[in-house]
Amino acid sequence: MNKSIVGLGKFTSILAGILLIVAHVLNLGTRDYGSVPGSLLVFLAHLLLVFVFFSLFAYQGETNGVVGFLAMLLGNIGNVIVTAIVYVEMAEASMEKASPVFTTPVNEPIQTFGPLLFVIGMILLGISIIRGKLMPTYTGYLLLIGTIVFAAASVAGDYQAIIEVLGALFTGAGFIFAGIKLKS
Repeated sequence: MNKSIVGLGKFTSILAGILLIVAHVLNLGTRDYGSVPGSLLVFLAHLLLVFVFFSLFAYQGETNGVVGFLAMLLGNIGNVIVTAIVYVEMAEASMEKASPVFTTPVNEPIQTFGPLLFVIGMILLGISIIRGKLMPTYTGYLLLIGTIVFAAASVAGDYQAIIEVLGALFTGAGFIFAGIKLKS
């Protein structure tokens, strides 16, 4: 286990959790693409999550198994794509002419499968934390519940923003507790 990677993960996990919660609260009551400050905070949180995935994978070491490896791999691939999507949403929130980027034939599959890979990676991360027993199991459960609630928000219609905030509260708390429990 590389102590500097785990130390970086401690800081980035706590910060990403806080940013996710604050960002989705800021986006509450805004239109489809959120507010510019809220989208910026979501963007920064997703940038930090790359380090979080690697740090949690390094921290759990051999207890990861295939589930932990797939969590890190799929979570990071999905997270990079989601970061790009959030970047376009940030442009949409500020100038309202960026949405055609999502309708090109090349980008439609990316927009569909990127968030799906991220959700699968997050679910596997929660499972790997629960199974690894190096961290409290409630950390994994918070990540699982938050991810499922957040994913369910996409079919919630008018209540999407409220459900996203609830999902962000669980997921953010999971990342904050994971960061607190990381020992370098």
